Parts: sequence; structure tokens; C-alpha cells
Amino acid sequence: MCGVAGIFSLTGKPIKDAQDRITCMTRLLDHRGPDHWGVTVTGDELLALGNTRLAIVDPEARPDLPLASVDGCTILSFNGEIYDYLDVRRDLEDAGVVFRTRTDTEVLLEGLRRKGHDILERLDGVWAFAYYDCDARRLLLSRDLMGERHLFYRIANGELIFASEMIPILVDYGLSLQLDFEAVVTALCFNAAPQGGTLVEGIKRLWPGHNLVAEVGAAVREYRYRKLHPEKWLDFFCAKPSLDSVLDTFEDVCNRAVTRRLPGDVRFFSTLSGGLDSAIISMAASDYGQRRIRTMFALSTDTSPQHHSEELSEYASSQITAKKYNTDHTVVRVNNEAVVPVLSRLAGDGFDGCLVGSEFFEMLGKKTREENTKVILLSDGPDELVGGYEVDRRAYEVDRMHQRQRARFEMFKAISTFRFGRRVLQWLDHARLIIPPKISYEPFNFIPNHQNHNPDLLANILPEHIIAIAMGNYGTIDSAYGDLVREMDYTQLRALSYATQSLPDMSNLRADKGFMRASVEVRMPFQAPEMVDFLVALTAPFRFGNGNTSKWLLRKIVERRVGPEVSTRSKHGASAPLWKIPAVNETLRIEETLGATRLLDDMPFKSGTREFLLRPDNAKTRWAVFTIANTYERLQNGIYS
Repeated sequence: MCGVAGIFSLTGKPIKDAQDRITCMTRLLDHRGPDHWGVTVTGDELLALGNTRLAIVDPEARPDLPLASVDGCTILSFNGEIYDYLDVRRDLEDAGVVFRTRTDTEVLLEGLRRKGHDILERLDGVWAFAYYDCDARRLLLSRDLMGERHLFYRIANGELIFASEMIPILVDYGLSLQLDFEAVVTALCFNAAPQGGTLVEGIKRLWPGHNLVAEVGAAVREYRYRKLHPEKWLDFFCAKPSLDSVLDTFEDVCNRAVTRRLPGDVRFFSTLSGGLDSAIISMAASDYGQRRIRTMFALSTDTSPQHHSEELSEYASSQITAKKYNTDHTVVRVNNEAVVPVLSRLAGDGFDGCLVGSEFFEMLGKKTREENTKVILLSDGPDELVGGYEVDRRAYEVDRMHQRQRARFEMFKAISTFRFGRRVLQWLDHARLIIPPKISYEPFNFIPNHQNHNPDLLANILPEHIIAIAMGNYGTIDSAYGDLVREMDYTQLRALSYATQSLPDMSNLRADKGFMRASVEVRMPFQAPEMVDFLVALTAPFRFGNGNTSKWLLRKIVERRVGPEVSTRSKHGASAPLWKIPAVNETLRIEETLGATRLLDDMPFKSGTREFLLRPDNAKTRWAVFTIANTYERLQNGIYS
């Protein structure tokens, strides 16, 4: 995992102060790559490119960064991992390529040289990279399909400037930028900026599964190069396979995804919380006990959570899995006052739209680094993809009611072709005993679980028309998948929306931002595209069983491999936010900041917003606006360190 930064001249004019600017931008990404770094400026000064490196694959190698081909005609600045790079390397070696290192970076560079962007459709990996063809004077920026890595950019003054994080771009532009109010409202609604956007006007984020191509003298274009394909599993599920068949297929896909994501050259942890998701990842990572791995239980409360005394606590549940699969199990605490400086910095770093949540991952990352470890396996994804949230289970119940109503209506329509049937239908309609169901999935829209605040609450401080616009940014179906709407059930469509919107641009940003601040690479096997395709295609019974159980399929996997004492446990939600620690409020002076901030005066917040935020029952909203207020002050004053 690494940091990428660059400046490209779109006009053909040499970049002014190229060496100094790219060096400054790159050094601001040291935490993303503390092992090695480098910058290059092309001879014609049309491109300045930087790269920092967290050495995971071939960690002893120290190639010049960014990596250039032997003839110097192509250059790559890479952030990510190509998990199947050994397979790709063998294919390239068969084609005559001679490699200088064992790194996956060089495999990607040579693959792009010979196959162009077509190679990206087959790779199993995560990335955000910049690839430059010196002869064509063409720059390619790319982001992986699930958006596990991020790339921000701005086009202005004849330049394209980009980086793995926003601070290098902001430092380069100084005081010339402002907050985008619509994006601010979206972040308050969903804890995420609009897809493809940030909270700062003019700074964009490359969409997941998209490339951006820039050439001297030509318009910059962004296009989709890859998409999910859950449709390849629809026939499998339409055939109503047995439970054992689905379990076996899931395990095959999961084992392949996990095995590819195990680092071979450095130490790693697998999180093991006591829940279903981490149990599945940990047992697959251990090859069901054949491989000794290290697992980590993170405790953010004084005691391990449990719903009632008869049920296993989170920690006790994690111990059962750890013992069964012979893992080296470690407990770390992340609820101490060491979080205060972390939150103090994050409270002024909402530029990307991530307002809450990354502090826990950063603290967990710090504990990981203290154990001399660079990689952590995280089990994020199943809650969104397999119906882990109560709001999704309830929505399924409502949809089933609508479907039953529709079925009854269609039945009565059928018998209405007979004279007696028409009279019955007229009487039922008059008595309001049967009502034509008003249900349509086109356009598909729902409220995702990560809605941070509901519109009624936000209406106390924000204009309603802006809230209405913001609410359309998540919980929809991308037009690229429009042909699937009529083929998928309601639960599949919700999972598809989560997979293409919420995971890439909310959950994955939060994880990347937190762990990479601690110089730890996070790997998420449940978000391997092959795995996502399978989980999106799950029909409703495999998500909810008879309708009363969340993540039914995963419970059956854990029941099969661990036991019912773990598989039947109630789901525990996220622990209390670390910003609720009293010492944080005392140190950061949240109320004092909100009382004085220019944000509420300079942007179109409603009259009385300060008073509303300072009410005792509005702590969650208070923290989010506090973060935006500090971010705004930094933007206004140009202070980013």
C-alpha cells in the first residue's frame, strides 16, 4: 500500500516549480508509505509524479520510485495490491518479459505496457494508480472496481493535479478553494460526499471501476472499464439449489478470495470480533486450522458486549473460534484517552466527506503497527451484501407484504374476466378490501443503513430543497446496471446498491483513511469482485431465512464450521463512537467552537442552528457539524499541517 501524487500539464506548457511542488505533495503522504519514496519529473516537465511505498510484496526491494520501464518510456505510481500478480507474471514471462524485481508493481507496469487498460478487467486486486506513456504524452488514472483505494483530483489552470488523499492537493492550491454546500449536506445525511465528489468545490474523486485519461491538448475523459456481474449467478439461484450446494459454493469462492489476500512476505492479523463475518475470514485464513495465524479482538468498551447473561459475550465467542482453529489470539483496547489527539486531527479533516468512524480503524491500525505488523484482514461487506442490518430485514418484510398484495390483486384481476368475478372484484374494491399495490422498482430507491441523520432532523438546520437533492446520492441503482432491475428481487437490488455506492465511497474510504494513517494495509476478502457477485445474487431466503434472521447463509456457514453457540448469537452493532469519551469533549471544546464558527454564518444554515446543535440530545449532529466547522476553518486559513 502506498501513496500517489502527481501534476500533469494539459496545455503542453512546462509545469512551474514542478520539482518542489511534487516533493512537497509526496512528503505529505509519508504515512501511506514510510518504507521508501521518490519523485520524478519528465524531461519536458509535462508530468511530475511521486510515490511513497509501504513495502508488502518483495519488501527488501528498493526500486526507484515511481517505477519506470527499462527504456524509460512508461512510468507507474502505484497504490494497491495485485493479488493474482504471480499468475499474471507467469503469462508475461511466457511472452518474453524479463523482470527486475519480485514486486506486483512491476507486473502491473509491464502488463499495462503490453495489454493497455484491457488487463484491468481480469486482475484480482485493489488499486489507485497513475500510468504515463511518455511518447504519447498520455496519462491514465485508475481506481479498482470496489473502490477500496481512492484517488482525488482537480483540473484547473491548465493542470490536472491528483493524490491518494486531499491534503496534498489543498496544500498545492492554498487559499483558493471553498466548501461545496450540497456535498456538505450529503455528508451530514450519509457520512459520505456524493459519489465522484468531495466537500471541496472543484476537487473530485475518481469513481470506482473507472479510468481517467488525460492527454496534452485534449479534453480529459473519465469512463467505466469494469462492472460487477451478479447476473452470472442468477440462473444458479433460480434453479433453487439445496442449502448444502450454496454453502459449498460460498466456501469455494470465499476460500479463494481469502487465500489470495494472505500476504506472503510480511506478518498479518485477521480481525476476530466474535461475530459471523470475522469468524468466516479467520477460519478460511487459517485453512481451517491447518495454518497458524494471528487474530485480533479489539475492545472499545470496558467490558465485552453481550445482549443478556445467557448469551456468549463478543470476546467469549471469538475465543471459541480462535481455539477451534488454533489461532494466536490477541486482545487490544482502543477506548483509552490516546484517541484524543487522533480525533482532534480528524475533526479538521472532513475534506473527503468522511465525518465519523475512521478513528476506530486508526487506533486499531496503531495497535497493529505496535505488533510489528503491516497488514490486517478486515471482514467489512457482509452487513451490506447479506442483509446484516435490521433496517434491511424490515424492508424485506414490507416488500413481502407488497408482493402478497400484488399477487392477490393479480388473482382477482384474473377471475374478473368472468361476470361473477367482476362483481366480486367491484365489491372488494368498493369496500377497500383490495387495493392495487403501488410498488415499482424503477427507479429503485431506498434509505441505506449509513444514513447519518434523517431528513426531518436535518430540516431543523438546513434548507429542505438541498436535503431532497442530497438524499438522491445513495440508495439507488447505477444506470450501468439498469438491465438487472427487472431480473432481481428487492433484496438483491439493495445489495447491488450497497456494493456499487455505499461500500466504495463510504465504508471503504473510512477504512482506508483510518488504517493508512497508521501505515497499515487493510485487505477485505468479502469485497473480492467474485465474492461480491455471488453475495449480491443471493435470493432473499438465503439472506433472511424465514424473514426473521439476518445473514442467514453466513449463520449456516458458522454453524457448520464453528457451532451453534456462535452462529445463533444476536448481532451487535458498532460500539459507541470514540468521540463520546468525556475527555474528548473537554479537550476539543466542541460547544465553544460551534458558538464561534464562521461556517454557520457563511453558509445557508437556518436561523437557530447554533441553539439546536447545543441541545443535549443532539450530540451526534453536533460532532458532525463540529468536524465540518473545523474543516471549513482550515480551508479558509490554508492551515493543513
